[in-house]
Amino acid sequence: MIVLATEFTKAPPEYVTVSLDDHAVVQIAGPDTDSFLQGQFTCDLRQLKDDHWLYGAHCDNKGKTLSIFWLLRYRDGVLLIASKDAAAATMAQLQKFGVFNKVEIRDVSDQFQRFGVFGTAAPARLAELLDSPIAASTVGAVSRTEQALVLSLGESPDQYLCLHQGEPLPTNASLSYWQALEIERGRPTLFSGTIEEFVPQMLNVQALDGISFSKGCYIGQETVARMKYLGKQKRALFRLVGQGAATAPGAVIEQQLGENWRRAGTVINAVSRADQHLELLAVFPSDLASDTRLRVKGDDASLLEIYPLPYKLDES
Repeated sequence: MIVLATEFTKAPPEYVTVSLDDHAVVQIAGPDTDSFLQGQFTCDLRQLKDDHWLYGAHCDNKGKTLSIFWLLRYRDGVLLIASKDAAAATMAQLQKFGVFNKVEIRDVSDQFQRFGVFGTAAPARLAELLDSPIAASTVGAVSRTEQALVLSLGESPDQYLCLHQGEPLPTNASLSYWQALEIERGRPTLFSGTIEEFVPQMLNVQALDGISFSKGCYIGQETVARMKYLGKQKRALFRLVGQGAATAPGAVIEQQLGENWRRAGTVINAVSRADQHLELLAVFPSDLASDTRLRVKGDDASLLEIYPLPYKLDES
């Protein structure tokens, strides 16, 4: 039995596969796809190759993040994978500007079974399921089979996101297992309540190679650049672990100041790994002390502490 309470990056399980029904797939296709999206996304479309995916963010004109996504080549365009909430926000903005370009923007989620796979046996099991070899687990790789697109998202444990067009493939765990691993990796997913609230750097997108600072103009770029070059970043994404009841994106985290508790941050993603065992990603002031006492607002018995992220942050 796979135990959710186990920290997957420290004790990789053998094989976990979950249905990613909370994610959507958006297709942007047509002759103007690259030039159009280059003016929309934080990532550099010139770096998007057939055998690799890009990570990136989509901002509104104030630099607030609509979505965080994976992007890959598909036919005469690209596919964008994000949470359903974030994908809907991105589609609305793309369609608003897309009328001036030769592009077609469609939600094609119903064409793909979205599922996630991770664990020590994941590469072999996935290759067996798809009856096709899978690219080595180099992060960033895309494997293409007759019926599937497979994105390699991480190592230790090997982690894959698969878009499949054949008969539904079996799963053996709930979505919370995938969410727990994403929290361990410090990789945020935006849902309703956290969309258009934060500049990408507040979500650590730059630390995950999701922002190009040399590509030129795109919507929200002035805010993103100002935060990097003028040292305006005051908030960042933190990982918290501790005691608490289940909570949801958008919930408030409080910090203790003397005898009182004051608002300190916002939950981006959260998962209950066991009864009263809570793990989450939340945005806080960048200078939050590591020994700060934290709790979920409304859950006075909760107590959370800061855990290290698997990457380093800089001032941007």
